[in-house]
Amino acid sequence: MRDECYQAKLWLNRNYYSSRQLDADRRMLAVIENVVNSAVARYESDGTSSGDADAARHRHEDKLLEYSEQLERVERESRELAEEMLKTRRAIDKLEDEDHRAVAIERYINRQKWNDIADVIHISRAQLFRVHEKMLEQMAKILKEGGT
Repeated sequence: MRDECYQAKLWLNRNYYSSRQLDADRRMLAVIENVVNSAVARYESDGTSSGDADAARHRHEDKLLEYSEQLERVERESRELAEEMLKTRRAIDKLEDEDHRAVAIERYINRQKWNDIADVIHISRAQLFRVHEKMLEQMAKILKEGGT
């Protein structure tokens, strides 16, 4: 059962870490977008056609292309994550115990810290970890039965 619990935890954590990575990617895209926008504004206000201006325009076009490609990737990964989160939520909804569902939702959907989860469901951290362990056992059974 230990291995099944570990596998259930890995399954739940993949969404947790994927969503954190997407948040980081979105922040990176915002930076790229600002660079592209300021570059385009400079290019448009410059209005010259010198070799330097042409080189700058090509660099800006390259940045715009990079931004566009990154944006497409993040949007695709966001859709994939949304589908995975829906599968995760369906599996969590199959947990019979209300505390198990609360722990799973707060930790793996809402990405809350352990102390915050303990406060939300009004139990000690030690009790929280016991509930979490029981939740993983139940989730392992759900996953084994194909409950996603």
